[in-house]
Amino acid sequence: MSQTAFQRIAQRIERIGAPIVLGLDPRPDRMPAAFRGEHDGVRRFHRRLLELTQDLVVAVKPQIAFFEAFGEDGLRMWADTCELVKQQDLVVIGDVKRGDIGTTAAAYAEAHFRWADILTLHPLLGDDSVAPFLDACRDEGKGVFVLCATSNPGWARFQATEDRAGVKLFERIAEAIEEWNAGCPHHDGYGPVGAVVGATHPDILTRVRARAPHAWFLLPGVGAQGATIADVATAFDARGLGALVPVSRGLASCFEPDDEDWEAKVRASAEALVAAARRRGDAASSAH
Repeated sequence: MSQTAFQRIAQRIERIGAPIVLGLDPRPDRMPAAFRGEHDGVRRFHRRLLELTQDLVVAVKPQIAFFEAFGEDGLRMWADTCELVKQQDLVVIGDVKRGDIGTTAAAYAEAHFRWADILTLHPLLGDDSVAPFLDACRDEGKGVFVLCATSNPGWARFQATEDRAGVKLFERIAEAIEEWNAGCPHHDGYGPVGAVVGATHPDILTRVRARAPHAWFLLPGVGAQGATIADVATAFDARGLGALVPVSRGLASCFEPDDEDWEAKVRASAEALVAAARRRGDAASSAH
C-alpha cells in the first residue's frame, strides 16, 4: 500500500508549516459572475481556487450538501471537484456525514471512498455503522473523521449529555475513536480514525485529546464562526501535527461576488491563515 491519506497530510503540514484545509461549499450567489454557469462554472471556479491556494493548504474539504442542491448535475459536479483536487496531489476530505448500518453503511463506504480519501461520519448507530469504513482505513490507507463535539450552537443538547457515570457523550465517542484506532495502522503517532471537535469551544479539546490521544482532529469554526487558530493551539503536538483547520467562507467566500480583486483577496486570506498557524507552531516549539 502506498502512503495513507494522513501520511500525505502530515508531509504537507511539515513542508508548509500550517494545517489549513480549503473548504468548498459551492453557492452560485457567492461566486464571481463569470463562474455562475452551473456545472462548468463551478468546475472553473474550483479550479481557480485550487490554483490560488494549493501551495498553502494541506487538503480540500468539499461539502456534499452544496453539490446535491444542484439536483441531478450535483453528483457529476462532486466527482469533477474531487478529481480536480486529486490532480493537485491534495487529499480529498469528503464532508458527507454518513451514518448507517449493515449493507447500507458498506454501500456508503464503497461509493464515497471512490471519490474521497477521508470521510466524515455520524457514530450514533454504534460500531456496526463505522465498521465498513474501518476496513478501508486498514486495507486502503483511507481515513475518517467521526463527529464528536461539533461547532454548532446546539451541539451540547445531545453531545454533552452525561451518562450514569457522569461521562459526557462526546467523551464516550472519543473513547470509541481510540478503540477503533487501536485496530488500525498508526503513522506519525496517529491512527486513521479522527474526531471532529469544534474550534468554538477550545476547553473541550483537552478533554477529547485525553481520551483519544492517537486521533487527528478536524477543527471547524475558525473564521466565520468566531474561533481563531490561537484558540486551538492545544490540539497540535510539538511538530504541528494532530489537527486540521478547515476554512470555507474565510477562503472561498472571503470577497463580495462583484469584487474585481477577488483572487487577490483569496490569496491574501490563505497567506494570513498560514502565517497565523506558523506563529502558533513557533510558539509551541519554543514551549516544548
